[in-house]
Amino acid sequence: MKFLLVAIIMISSAIAVCQQGAENAALAIVDAHKISFTAPARHVPTDKMPDAPLLGNGDIGVAIAGAPDSLSFYIGKNDFWGVRTAAPMTVGKIQLVVPTLAGATYAATCDMRRAVWNGTFANGKYALNIRSWVDANGNHIFIEIKNTGSLPVEVSANTILGDKLIDHGGLYNPDEGKANARKVGLASALLQSNGNTMKLAPQARTVFAVALFSDVDASDPLKKAQSELSSLTQKKADGLFVAHQAWWEKFWKRSFIEIPDKVIEEHWYSTQYIMASCSRAGKIAPGLWGNWITSNNTAWHGDYHLNYNFQAPYYSPYSSNHVEISSPYYEAVNNMIPFGDTLAKQHGWKGVFLPVSMGPWGTSPEGPDSHWGQHSNAVFAALPFIWHYQYTQDTAWLRKTGYAYMREVEKFWTDYLTFENGRYVIEHDAIHEGSGGAGRSGISEDMNPILTLGLVKTLYTSMLAMSEDLGVDAALRSKWKEIIEKLSPFPTQERNGKTVFRYTEKGTAWWGDNTLGIQHIFPAGAIGLDSDPKLLEISHNMIDAMARWKDNNGSSSWYTACARVNYQPEKILAELRSMYDKHSMPNKILYFGGGGIENASPSLAINEMLLQSHEGVIRFFPCWPQNLDARFGSLRAVGAFIVSAEMKSGLVQHVTIVSEKGKPLTIVNPWKANKVQVYRNGKKAEMLSGERVRMTTSAKERIQLQPL
Repeated sequence: MKFLLVAIIMISSAIAVCQQGAENAALAIVDAHKISFTAPARHVPTDKMPDAPLLGNGDIGVAIAGAPDSLSFYIGKNDFWGVRTAAPMTVGKIQLVVPTLAGATYAATCDMRRAVWNGTFANGKYALNIRSWVDANGNHIFIEIKNTGSLPVEVSANTILGDKLIDHGGLYNPDEGKANARKVGLASALLQSNGNTMKLAPQARTVFAVALFSDVDASDPLKKAQSELSSLTQKKADGLFVAHQAWWEKFWKRSFIEIPDKVIEEHWYSTQYIMASCSRAGKIAPGLWGNWITSNNTAWHGDYHLNYNFQAPYYSPYSSNHVEISSPYYEAVNNMIPFGDTLAKQHGWKGVFLPVSMGPWGTSPEGPDSHWGQHSNAVFAALPFIWHYQYTQDTAWLRKTGYAYMREVEKFWTDYLTFENGRYVIEHDAIHEGSGGAGRSGISEDMNPILTLGLVKTLYTSMLAMSEDLGVDAALRSKWKEIIEKLSPFPTQERNGKTVFRYTEKGTAWWGDNTLGIQHIFPAGAIGLDSDPKLLEISHNMIDAMARWKDNNGSSSWYTACARVNYQPEKILAELRSMYDKHSMPNKILYFGGGGIENASPSLAINEMLLQSHEGVIRFFPCWPQNLDARFGSLRAVGAFIVSAEMKSGLVQHVTIVSEKGKPLTIVNPWKANKVQVYRNGKKAEMLSGERVRMTTSAKERIQLQPL
């Protein structure tokens, strides 16, 4: 008995050490990926995505541009939208003027682990080190300036609010007099000076602080900003920085990956960094360009494009175990319900019907007619709701936040689908914007577009699980099951001697760019490794035929779709690396003809290559080259499981699964014919065998698996 107790204590201690080791590994890996900049940003200001170093706290964003003698810190805020422009607007900028640094050397890094920008600038005996950060826990921007040269340096800090130079604070209301006009209040100061200019002696340090609030944050945003700033001291600022670092440390400890290709690995971490910097629970969701708005004429209104752009940045957080990042998305979409209900009624339909272009608070920047013949926008917008429930099994969230919108989407499709010749058909739904003769607001002749078929199938499958969990709508389930069973199959065609998918059953057959031809695989989730082998074969043929490895609008979905059906892992990695090498801006955001923060999403393919849980079946390294070592920690799987594992010398090891909600667990045996020894909370438990391993779990239970 004494020996058994000692053994249990040793195993439990090993689990705790393992967890601590994983968290330390996460910090060490991201710490190695500091993004370097050797020259000022070239494309700031811009109407699209800046190529500058980026900082943010999920609400306030800062893009840093300019030469050392005139650095500019452009400020954006997710809730600062113009009424006249129907687009997010730039708040303004902070400009540091240092004449003695004209022609100075430029060296800067973005430290993702700490969410800090560090710049070092030298011009002979004149030199400055500048550190900037956006407070993770509050509405502050800090710019710390230290004289590292041997001569005094004069520094001026100018605050420009909108297009006006202000002294220490001001209120900016570009749409004054308009209904629903937004306004921001900003206060700024050098903490060691009464003015905006001071002379720094060698080794001296000063801090320029900004407090920024909108009328969404406070009824009197300027008064709030001035109050915040008046209480700031150097000591308090230092304390805020400690808390800021603690926030980011906790964030990074939630998950990690480690793979041989360090460029791809760096982009995985930059994805997490970008999304945590521009999206935060309790704040307004970011538009196309995040919170890094550097002009008042943003492309495509900087809006919420619902035919993939708004959803795409949120592809990655679920399996990366940062579900909380997606919280603003649900509020934004739920706010669209009244608009969508009204629009559906105008067309004679039930439920919600949404155009392509939407904005915060249920606004529509391009108006209700901007649907481009597409009926799939609302169901496409349902995907993050579906993923949240699948990955968290959070019934309380579903009841409060998720189900109402899902039900509205279901109402639309149950009403809109037509039943012809024993099957359900989707009529007049454009696969591409305006395809099938629809134009901006007309009727498309496209029938059974492949993406919408996938989305509708996933919608009804999800409604069954959700309604059963909530104990509601039981009378509707037989209809939903019938629709799933009798929904038209994916259309196919012959191309270059192989069967591939057709974009629609009637109408548009093929398209020369974009990736809609595989989006029924991902993000729609209608095909996976448990699908009919014939469908998987056609999926591979389709990938070969499309070959959209570098596409203006497709990178967010293409690579993950390839991984989902286990398409040539070596090819995926090689093409992913090539894309990063050729299309990455210095800040690690991908640049194509369109897109913005959506282009943080291709790294999700790595998650899918290392771990899949499609349809609730966990697979370890399902699309990973056997000759490449890799490991991951605390990735999230469907069923509310937190999963860690390693592949070393072609063997899967160190498999640990934490069950958050006590759901049944199904795993494809990573050791194939070998029996599997199960440990529950450090105690030796049952032994299982077979190609698939199934077991019950308890909430908060930690399961470890070992081959025998």
